[in-house]
Amino acid sequence: MIKNIGPLEDKILEILWDKKQATARDISNSLEEIGERRAYSTVRTIIKRLVDKKIIAERTDNDERTFIYIPLLSKEELEKTIVGSILGELLTRFNQSTISYLAEGLSDNEKEIKKIKKKLNEMKRNG
Repeated sequence: MIKNIGPLEDKILEILWDKKQATARDISNSLEEIGERRAYSTVRTIIKRLVDKKIIAERTDNDERTFIYIPLLSKEELEKTIVGSILGELLTRFNQSTISYLAEGLSDNEKEIKKIKKKLNEMKRNG
């Protein structure tokens, strides 16, 4: 269950989403280009965390000497997973408070309320 990603993980993911696939060296060089100079070992450690979280996959190149990293989730899929995980935990632990907070936050946003009602009606019809 993915609950969060750190700032460096986010930057690495942005690079991978942009490039579609990259080696650790490519990622390290891209980070330097955007002013995020990090030790290569640090970049490798963060990449390993993303692999362990099953957000990216690794495969070897044709010579089987270099790992190539590929995103397994799109940005939208990752965001939805994180929001779902956090919201699910909040609803489990603080059900009434979470619902009240969300309702109060939406009380002045008629457009969002309509979208939620539409989604609830669709779910009701389909489920």
